This record gives sequence, structure tokens and C-alpha cells, in this order.
Amino acid sequence: MRLQKGRDTWVLEADIKGFFDNIAHESILKQLGNLPKRDLIQRWLKAGYVLKGDINPTKTGTPQGGVISPLLANIGLHGLEQFIKTTNPKLGIVRYADDFIVTAKDKGSLEKAQTRIQQWLSERGLELSTEKTVITSIEKGFDFLGFNHRHYNGKLLIKPSKKKVLAFCKRIGEEIKAMNGCEQEVVIKKLNPILRGFANYYKGVVSKVTFSYISSRVWYYLWSWAKRRHPNKNTKWIRKRYFKTIKGNKWTFACTGTDKRRGKEVEIILYPITYTPIERHVKVKGEASPDDPSLKEYWKKRHQKYGKSYWEKNSRNYKIAQNQNWKCPICGEPLFNGEEIETHHITPVAEGGQNDIENLVHLHQACHKQVHSKSKSNRLK
Repeated sequence: MRLQKGRDTWVLEADIKGFFDNIAHESILKQLGNLPKRDLIQRWLKAGYVLKGDINPTKTGTPQGGVISPLLANIGLHGLEQFIKTTNPKLGIVRYADDFIVTAKDKGSLEKAQTRIQQWLSERGLELSTEKTVITSIEKGFDFLGFNHRHYNGKLLIKPSKKKVLAFCKRIGEEIKAMNGCEQEVVIKKLNPILRGFANYYKGVVSKVTFSYISSRVWYYLWSWAKRRHPNKNTKWIRKRYFKTIKGNKWTFACTGTDKRRGKEVEIILYPITYTPIERHVKVKGEASPDDPSLKEYWKKRHQKYGKSYWEKNSRNYKIAQNQNWKCPICGEPLFNGEEIETHHITPVAEGGQNDIENLVHLHQACHKQVHSKSKSNRLK
């Protein structure tokens, strides 16, 4: 927000050298205080790792790649934001695990902050990478968490970073090349979650051009895949075999497959990343928490206002929610309380249930898991 409003024009891109290998165990344990199971976490930290059959002890660092590592990273760096604010209240900071940036109006403030941050980190066995830690003008732009932030004619635009886009395209190309002997249905089902995941991550920023570029690259990879499978066939034959006209697009990579649950033929289509709608994220007001019972009305209005495409009046999702009086039938709480919302089939599709409004109900994500953990006799009616 500070960058968006033009208050800060300089950014310290911080990179902690070998964070997961070097953070001192004592600093993590100190933050935990007398937390229950503290001894268990201490044993995790000391567990070591196996390399080529040999057990190697770990005197520092956390298990890189382990599911607990991001949490331990947050614990180890807890207090960094407050420390930076005490050195200069006018500085801004955004941190995600061990990745963080500091913003300021001038370069000099960040140079002083960098020195203080290095002192704070050294007490925890860490140091900033001199090669990768840089101070950048917002006019030049910088990458953070896969997004490029840069001022264009005084306006901040956030886009997918070029480095991440190229890496993603390379990955898609390698995935397709590895499936030379696979059927089209297998290829589509392999690519769809990858494409959808990328689109969901970047749909909140300026991504239309990026999505279009990725779509063209994917088309090229798939065309090459089809040509390799049928080197003696002409363009017309390949197009007819692998591409269909769907919603005006004559080059939709699609095939006819079988829905095993229903035993019916269905159209299996490659996820059309180009048509992913851009949905701007709106910052949560102040320190509003979805767990605060006094703010239920705020979260309800927020969902209704910023989820228009999903909850538009008279849409299917709107009617389902209306049928259940805008409440989760499991916990009885309002649907819009900040929790993730999922749609549940009352009669499962595998048992003949349809996608009709009468057979669908919106549940909070946790409540949905609760329903599926029950036996058939306790199923939601």
C-alpha cells in the first residue's frame, strides 16, 4: 500500500544467506518459551539427516523442504518487523517466512536499516547475502514472491515476474515432452492442475498479457507433441484429431473421455488460462480477523462486495446460499465469516446425485471435511 500510494519509492530486497541451514536452534527455542511440546520441537531440530546411508547431526538450521520448516522460519524471525519499526517508524516491511522487503522514502534510510538488520540477524546465526541483498528504486522495479512490482508513469503495477513465467513455460514444455507416448486425455489431466494453479496464484494482479503468452507457448508445445506422434500426417489431420471448436475458439485442445463415476462420455478440455478472470485483491480493513465474532457483518459484506462474479444475484451459487438462509447447515454460523466456502453434493455423484441446486449446499471448508469424515448413516440430509 505504501508503494501504491507513492509514499515509499525505495526498496531493500533482503536475502538471508543459507537461512534454513544456519539459523541457530537457540533462537527458535527462545521464542517458544514454555510452549507445550517444546522438547519435541527441540528433538526435531536435532534429528539430523541421512545422506548416502550416513546419519549427519544438525547443530544449526532446520530440515529444508520439511513441512515444519516454514513454521520454524516464522518462529525464528518473529520480532524482526517490530525491531525494524523501532529503528525507524517510517519504514515499511513485508515478510513471508525468510523472504522480506523493507520500503522507505529515501535510499539512505534503507542503508542504515540494512546495517541494523544485519546486527539483529547475526545474533541468530544468520547474515544477509552481500550479492543478493540490494536497494532498488521502485522506478526500476523489483521481484518479490514471484511478482514484479514497478512504477509505470507514477502508477504501481504488479505483474508475474518474468523469471517465474519463463521457468513455468519451461516446466510445461518438459512435462509435455515427457508424455510423448501418452494419450491426449492423460496429457490434459496432467496439465490442467498445473495451469489452474498458476492462474489462481497470479489472477489477482496484472496478468492478462502473461496468461495470453503462456497460452500461446502451451499451444506450441502441444502442437509439437502432436506432430511427433504423427510425423506423416498433415496439419489438417492433426487439427481435426486433437483440436476442437469450443466457445468460438477453433484451436481448443480437447478430447472425448469417460466419466468413470457416471459412466458417461464427457468433453475433456485443456484449462483455458487465457480466459482466467482477473480478480483484484482488496486489503482487509485494519487488523480485522475472521475469528472476531463482532466482525461477522464486515466479513459478510466483504464477501458479497468482492465476490460478485461468484455470488451475483440470481446466480446458481446465490440461489444455493439463499436456499440455506445464508448459513452453514453444519455449524449454523453465517456463510460469510471469513472461512473458505466449498460446495457439497448432498447425494454423491457416484450414487446418482446431480449438480442440481436442490442437491447442492455451501459449507465452510472445515465443516465440509467433517461431513466427509462421517459414516454414510450420518450423512448430511
